[in-house]
Order: sequence, then C-alpha cells, then structure tokens
Amino acid sequence: MERKLGFIFDHSKCIICNACVDACNKAYGGLNWRSLIVMPYEETKTALSIACNHCDNPVCMNVCPANAITKNEMGIVRIIEDNCIGCGFCTWACPYEALKITPSGIMSKCHLCYNRIGSGLPYCVEACPTGALTFGWIEKGDANVNYLAPEDITEPRFVIKKPEKAETIKVETLHRKKEENYIGLLAFTIASELALGYSIFKLPYWNLVGLILPLVSLLLSVNHAKRFDRFYRVIYNLKTSWLSREVLFSSISVLFYLISFFNQLFYYPAVIFLGLGVLSSIMIYILKARPSWYNPDTPVSFIGSIFTTSLPLLFYLTHEVFIIPALIVVLGVEILTGYKKSRTRVILNAVSIALSLLSIPLPFIILADEIVNLVSEVSHRIQFYQKVVYYGLPKV
Repeated sequence: MERKLGFIFDHSKCIICNACVDACNKAYGGLNWRSLIVMPYEETKTALSIACNHCDNPVCMNVCPANAITKNEMGIVRIIEDNCIGCGFCTWACPYEALKITPSGIMSKCHLCYNRIGSGLPYCVEACPTGALTFGWIEKGDANVNYLAPEDITEPRFVIKKPEKAETIKVETLHRKKEENYIGLLAFTIASELALGYSIFKLPYWNLVGLILPLVSLLLSVNHAKRFDRFYRVIYNLKTSWLSREVLFSSISVLFYLISFFNQLFYYPAVIFLGLGVLSSIMIYILKARPSWYNPDTPVSFIGSIFTTSLPLLFYLTHEVFIIPALIVVLGVEILTGYKKSRTRVILNAVSIALSLLSIPLPFIILADEIVNLVSEVSHRIQFYQKVVYYGLPKV
C-alpha cells in the first residue's frame, strides 16, 4: 500500500493537557477541528486526540456535490473554501465529526497544516509536550478500536497505539440527533415520489403535476445550502455525488414535463429522468455513518410512497380490483421494514389496509385511504429526519 501522511496517537504518552486542541484553535480561529476525548479507563482515565483522519476512502469528498473537497498525492484531504456551498452533506458521511461550519456558512476541517509541510510540524503535533501526537508517512491506518466507528466506513489514515486493556474502555459511538433544516428535503422527496407515481399511471393532468411538484419542492430544498450565491455548483460532482445527480436528473425531468404540454411523446423521458432523480434521492441517504438510514427501510419507504400515494387514485378512477392487492402488498412491506422505527407507521398502514379492502364494495372509501397514506408517508419521513442515529466521537 502506498504511504501517505497521517496522524499517530499513543494513549500511553498522553497527559490530557489539551495543548494540541489549544494550538489548533489558536492557529485557526477556534474552529474546534481537533478534539481531546477523555474516557474512563479502569481506575483512572485516558484520552484520544482526534481531528480529520485524511481517510483512504474519504466519503466526505465523494458525497460533496460542489467538488469542494480534494485529496492530494500526499493523502491530505482538504476543503477548497471558494467552492463550498455549505450544504453540509459531507458531515452526514463522516463518522468522526471532523467537519465544522464556519460563521461564513462554509465547511472547514483539519488540513494537516498543509501550508507548513516541509517547513514545520502541524501546530497540534508541535504543541504536544510528550510526543503522544505525531504525524508522518503511514502505510496503513490502524484505528480499529471499540471507541470509534468501524474502520471500513472511511478507512482512516490514522494509527492509534492502544492502551494495554483497550477493551475495558466503555463509551458510546452511536448517537441520536435531529437533522437541522430538513423541511425542504422532506418536501422534495415526498413530492417527487408522489409526482413519479402520478405520472407512471398517467393520472389526470400528469404533466402539470410532474412539472409543479418537483419544481416547487426543488426550490424549497435549496435552503439547505448556506451559500445561495454558489448553489449552481450543486451539480459539479456528477462523477460520485448522488446529490449532484438528484438535482440534475430532477431538473431535466421538469424541462421534459414542460415540453410534454406541447408534445406528449416527451412523457417518456420526463418519467425516466424523474425516476432517476428519485433513485438518486434514495442513494443520498445510503450512508454507513448513519445506521438509521443505512437499512432496507430507506429504499422501501422512498419507493413505497410512489405507489401508496398513486394507487388509491388509480383505483378511484378505474375501479380495477387488482389494484387493491398490489396496494396491500406495498403497505405490508412498509410495515415489515418500518415497524421497529415507528408504531405510527404500523397503525396507519394497518388502517390503510382495512380501508383498501372496504373500498372494494365502497369505492369512494379509497379517497380516505389516500389521505391516510399521505399522513403515513409524511409522518414516517419526519421521523426519518428527526431521529437520526449516527456514528460520532466517543461519549461517556
């Protein structure tokens, strides 16, 4: 394996003086790029000094839609500030909480003091009085400890010289939080899925619905980025960022829906590109650093809402009985994948199944079923954003 620069930390030498953190904050304006985590260790305590690990698989760089994160030949992963749109998707992918937002609304993180390479040590290393924190050319990282996220998420270029009885350190690496500023994201995912299902079955005014719902909700989702003046960069990383692909595919679909008013042959590319946009939406959330999203319920929920919001309307218009079993199957699969997360999901989907069956002799009941399904999908998506389980820095 090729040697790259990285940090090395030796627990046995750390005296928990906080000099590394203080030096970093003094040099870079208190952005808290480095943390010193104090943990109980047998009858005493130990600490871990950690910042960005300049990973071999920098997932933050891969998900960044603006191509604002780069990795050079020395293995240094850094942010090009002038390119960042402040969307924060990089923070979703990092299991070490290494990325920090600045007052100007852009992301920042440790860059290994790259401007000092060759002329001096990183400030944190220079300040360490005992040599507990060092850096150098590392062939392979070794951060396989029970107080950090699994290595295979990002393959950190970080070597930890563990305490003799590291297994006795008991801390939490999985945490819970509410995603900030998620309303626009929720609106876009639900609206684009509803529009896709509506279009697939060519329900009345399908081109109008396919135009308005994705367009309006896409504009609402723009507020997730803190630098609106640079939002055009959101499609700059089509190579690896599913967010870039989502925005591009969905925008193209809106254009085709508009053209379909004049030529309905454009129905097909409109539906295909919106479908690609929804697929990209799903892939955005398939992140190992967020276990509450990295599970089958995410694709089932996103795909399920395409059909739970459109099949009742299709039945109301056609009265074709075979639609009801198809709807019940989708609702049942959603219950199977989502019951551990939400009792509300189970109850609402069970009510929906009952209403679906009742609508066979009484077709107008299916309109109530449509409302129940919308409530179920929206409430489940709210929980999706409000109860995020993620890997982060160890907490006692």
